[in-house]
Amino acid sequence: MNIFSADATGELVSRPNRFIVMVRLPDGVVRAHCPNPGRLIELMNPGRTMILEKSRTPGRKTEWTLAAAEYNGETVPLYSARANAITGELIIPRLFPEAREVKAEYSFGHSRFDWHFFNGDKEIFLEVKACTLIEEGVAMFPDAPSLRASRHIEELAAIGEDDNREAHVVFVIMNPETELFIPNLHTDPDFALTLSRCQDRVSYHGVSASCTPEGNLNLSRIDVPVLCDRDAVAAKNSGVYMILLKMGTCRIDVGALGTMDFREGWYIYTGSAMKNLSSRVKRHLTKRKKKHWHIDYLAQEAEKTKAFPVYTLSDLECSLAEDLSLLADDRVEGFGSSDCHCPSHLFYFRDDPLQNRAFLNLLFLYRHKKAFET
Repeated sequence: MNIFSADATGELVSRPNRFIVMVRLPDGVVRAHCPNPGRLIELMNPGRTMILEKSRTPGRKTEWTLAAAEYNGETVPLYSARANAITGELIIPRLFPEAREVKAEYSFGHSRFDWHFFNGDKEIFLEVKACTLIEEGVAMFPDAPSLRASRHIEELAAIGEDDNREAHVVFVIMNPETELFIPNLHTDPDFALTLSRCQDRVSYHGVSASCTPEGNLNLSRIDVPVLCDRDAVAAKNSGVYMILLKMGTCRIDVGALGTMDFREGWYIYTGSAMKNLSSRVKRHLTKRKKKHWHIDYLAQEAEKTKAFPVYTLSDLECSLAEDLSLLADDRVEGFGSSDCHCPSHLFYFRDDPLQNRAFLNLLFLYRHKKAFET
């Protein structure tokens, strides 16, 4: 099945917002529509090879659409809406060989579902989710908080209570090497809890696919395991976190550490919360608060802050700090480590770590693998 037209190939320059990317083609930099609103931090690195499709709509503001990205030897389709077409042409016939009266965009009550059909004596309602975040052989969805995704699951669960109906969700995973699927509790713990809570009324399917640079897609597996047993981690709301801060040159009074000088650049602080992780992270990102931890003093002066929680039942804080120390350009002695034997829990980077492949690999290692090790 062909899912896009590879009309041009270039290098990513930047992503000014969720819906626009700037791509360098041989004739210059062009502005392209990004049809996938996810964060895509693993893909949106300057210099990455991007595949563009030329718009067939006269007068459209952007002449190009971002069709796919090359990543780890794979072509990753990014037109998330086309996962519906993949499901209709390739997946439904495989999962439901007796499907009949198949309809797309089916309205029922106050909701609209991607697919509706009959299979044997059952009425089927099916939702499709495109998944591009695959690291360490583990696919995760969503890569950003999505109230809409949780609402879809709840709506399907209500339908699944009827003995004459079945509710299904298909996760279309854009990587043939995927070993299993886990709901992304690190970015959306509520979705992970919803998926677990509704699994007795909604059937989940993990389907992996491979795609060529020319846009030809084939299914790899229709039985990728979908694990919903990580809800205990999300429910306990515990784990470790990294706070990324962009700082200008400044001198700050850091409580018991005294007055400290900070260079212009980027800093990553790592901490842990064995309960109320989400509240702890939210507090660190709030500028106006009573100062308690070392990071409170720094965050108040930061130009930008961003959090990366890792939900886990394991105590990974010091391990994470040690791994960060191997990547950082420097560390701030004694910062955030007064209750352990680590030299520091604050690390300095001259350049943005989100453009540092080694840092992203470390983040994904902890989120996709170490978080679930015992």
